[in-house]
Amino acid sequence: MEELGTSLDHLIKLTFFVKGPFPSGGVLSSPNFRQDVRRVLCSALPKALHYNNPPPSELIGIAALAHPDLVVEIVAVAALPD
Repeated sequence: MEELGTSLDHLIKLTFFVKGPFPSGGVLSSPNFRQDVRRVLCSALPKALHYNNPPPSELIGIAALAHPDLVVEIVAVAALPD
């Protein structure tokens, strides 16, 4: 990000992809969905992901990721500052 002229301070969106199964039909029912992932991110990046004003985020359930051992993928979008 720094090579492109931005940083985590300029996050504008996060997308969390969570691999199934989804026993109750929704992504929140997946054993791979864990609330502590967001808490860990918030504690590791307090300036970028503070609880009072986090960037918008999406939670999307999917069948598979690029590698069979992966269960969560996080995509971060940042703005280029003026």
